[in-house]
Amino acid sequence: MSSKQYLNAFINNTATIREAVAVDITDASHKAVAYNSEGNLILPAADGDPAVGVILSDAAAFDSGSALVTKAGMEVDVLIKNIGLIEAGEAVAKGDLLTVCTTGCAKKAAAGNFILGVAMTAADTAGELVQIQITKSGYAAAAAKA
Repeated sequence: MSSKQYLNAFINNTATIREAVAVDITDASHKAVAYNSEGNLILPAADGDPAVGVILSDAAAFDSGSALVTKAGMEVDVLIKNIGLIEAGEAVAKGDLLTVCTTGCAKKAAAGNFILGVAMTAADTAGELVQIQITKSGYAAAAAKA
């Protein structure tokens, strides 16, 4: 039995990437981001759009006095797989399929929304942190008719 050899194969096993943000983002930690046409990070352009992952705690953010601001061009760490925290944009239940909105927060996926992941904990209100298993599961289907 011969063994196969794969030359020049690159497999990145890390759960995070480091990328630059395209525009200033206020309170960026735990917000979902997407790529713009230049390959830099932005908040999702529309509710339910695909997201790359979730920004981890941002130690380099600038304290504006009332919020932390991640300035355009700054690099941030983004969780792209596994389990982490995301800010809820509404109440969500454990087990809900989650998508993202233009603020970078998570909400329940509706038909046609890109599913970023599954809620592993619940949130009673917007602004709470929810544990999410990032699955990037495609688009939510329409509800079945009775």
